[in-house]
Amino acid sequence: MKTPSFLLASLLLIVCSTSSAKSTPRTRLTQSETRALTQAIQDEIYDYEYQGNYFPEGGPVGDAVSDSKTRVPVYIDPLVEDGEGRAIYKLMPYGEVLRLFHVHDDGTIVLDGDPEVGFPATQPDRKTVYIKDTELARMKRDWVKSSFDVELSPSSETVQDAVRRQKQRNDGFSAWEFARSKGGKPKQ
Repeated sequence: MKTPSFLLASLLLIVCSTSSAKSTPRTRLTQSETRALTQAIQDEIYDYEYQGNYFPEGGPVGDAVSDSKTRVPVYIDPLVEDGEGRAIYKLMPYGEVLRLFHVHDDGTIVLDGDPEVGFPATQPDRKTVYIKDTELARMKRDWVKSSFDVELSPSSETVQDAVRRQKQRNDGFSAWEFARSKGGKPKQ
């Protein structure tokens, strides 16, 4: 009778170790990682020169802090799974988006995807209009709410700092530098 119980115990051990190997680690996003995320969002806005889109004729997107600065809410899933997190925010001119991001070991946050693709429904990074209303409401209710500021006319130092950080995050690529390297004009 010892053999069947030994086999049963061995089988149970194998099943438990296999199922635990399949689970991905889920951790809570720290305050410093949340700040790094909002910095990454701001940097992308300045690097792609989207800031003017936050100040349309009808009034600023978000809450006006001044005539040239607006505060935009961002909802962040507090749980990061296997180094990947999710956030919802308004990325003008695209509108509200669900955006994946990656948390690196050194605390650097890298936004997923290329905004120039336009956030179609077929991609993990997509406009929230493609998410069911009840699911979107649940996310905004349950996730951590933070915010980031957008300046209509950031200083050249602010832009250069954003460009430098974007290049560090994106293997040396900066949309701001790319636009100028091709003889293109800065976006208005």
